[in-house]
Amino acid sequence: MPIYIDLDKCDQNPDCPAASYCVPMALQFDKEKNRLVYDPAKCKNCGTCVVHCGPVALYQYNDEEELKLLKEELERMKTTT
Repeated sequence: MPIYIDLDKCDQNPDCPAASYCVPMALQFDKEKNRLVYDPAKCKNCGTCVVHCGPVALYQYNDEEELKLLKEELERMKTTT
């Protein structure tokens, strides 16, 4: 399952624990972009990064429809808080 990064929640920690647990290095902090980046081609879909994300900014999704629903729900949550 691919990963979606909610950049509004992500604390952009260069020492991101979620990225440090990503064995295939699909999730890394890009110092040039100064943000977390995700390479789906390297991802093994294990979900370890999602479990270790302190700010709860990482989400797994199955397909584009689920991603669309996820983004809508995250946006809805922002407007109600």
